[in-house]
Amino acid sequence: MSNKNLGSKKKRAMFWLAIPGVASLVIFLSSCNHNRPLNTLTSDASPDAKKINDLFFVVLGIATVVGVLVLGAIVYMIWRFRNREKNNPYDPDNPNLALLEAEALPEQTHGNLRLEIAWTIIPALILLVVAIFTLFAIFEQHRSTAADDQLKVDVVGQQWWWEFQYHIDGDRSTPPDFVSANELVIPTGQQIPLEVSARDVIHAFWIPRLNGKIDAVPGREHAWRIEASKPGTYKGQCTEFCGLSHGFMKMEVRALETSDWASWARNQMRSAAVLSADDPNYEGQELFITNCARCHSISGVTDTNADNEVDTWEIYDGDGKIHDQLISGSAPNLTHFASRTTYAGSIFDTYLSEVRIEDYLRLSLTEASATSVGEGVGDEVAPNIFEPTPDIRGLRRWIFNAPAEKPAAASESRGMPAFPNLTTDQVNSVIDYLLTLK
Repeated sequence: MSNKNLGSKKKRAMFWLAIPGVASLVIFLSSCNHNRPLNTLTSDASPDAKKINDLFFVVLGIATVVGVLVLGAIVYMIWRFRNREKNNPYDPDNPNLALLEAEALPEQTHGNLRLEIAWTIIPALILLVVAIFTLFAIFEQHRSTAADDQLKVDVVGQQWWWEFQYHIDGDRSTPPDFVSANELVIPTGQQIPLEVSARDVIHAFWIPRLNGKIDAVPGREHAWRIEASKPGTYKGQCTEFCGLSHGFMKMEVRALETSDWASWARNQMRSAAVLSADDPNYEGQELFITNCARCHSISGVTDTNADNEVDTWEIYDGDGKIHDQLISGSAPNLTHFASRTTYAGSIFDTYLSEVRIEDYLRLSLTEASATSVGEGVGDEVAPNIFEPTPDIRGLRRWIFNAPAEKPAAASESRGMPAFPNLTTDQVNSVIDYLLTLK
């Protein structure tokens, strides 16, 4: 084989070897965008995120030093002991071939005991240091310093959405004060203890800018905590493969100033009003009760489990609770549907315009509730100042044929079924009614 052919082969080999390297570099650089909602390299939103971030850079620094040393040694040995073309014993045209074949092999040694002990002990010590830092961080993430009478939230995962049960006084032995779905709203500067579980399969709760991830396991409750240093919206994602719509099982944390959160919470504790027959949204209410109340509950209006009693927050607690397993009734509570900015596992926006965090409190204020929420709401927060435009078309598509919008198995009580029996006018009436639930 000629030297020219060998050179051409080397160039082709280098080209194909460079492709995965360039691709890896592009993927790595794309992950460094600080504006992405699931960016993990942030430390300003939460004390817990800062601890994780600090640990990451400690481990990254150690790994970088080790990587440089190991790769440097490999590159040096490749260059130092490379087989030059004139010493290539596999080239039949090499004029030195006879001489190469006559050369004796270098002296072979079994190994260097001291060197082998060193490169066993040194990596073990490095891993021990990393393990110590990691264990301290893990234990710290689980430790709660919140007072017993402070807000606690039960987080429940289900195919394919998240439920949040709020205990404002911290007493989890009593029914929750109110229940929400997909959006966890918390006060800033306060550690919120969580109890994370699941109804069906294993899920994982993860808000990367606020804390690490924790598994949600059926039949078990995992203690966790979350805290936001400043107001904002923090995106999350289920990170344990859980079926058809795992990739569409998202969630959000909305952090409000303490006084704003108190006003929002008081509004969330209100039950919905039963509409009279002369109300323009009465038809929507009745259509909802007829078609949706088998699974969805609206506190003060529905009778989800058909026990001839109007639903309250007590259906989530005690021996009679119906939301403890994957059966009819295990669907998002819609008592304050219009005060949320997302639905369907947070994959769709309720409103066409972006709801900024400074407008979030206004979203749940109606003329009826503006006077009932009490202190914490200034005069500037009038009920009609912030009126975002609902995404009527998106809501209509969802109600008509939810399985076409989000993969599910509605026939197995996993996901929302389609309602082809409803007319467009009827669906519009249901949407109009839902948008009154602030």
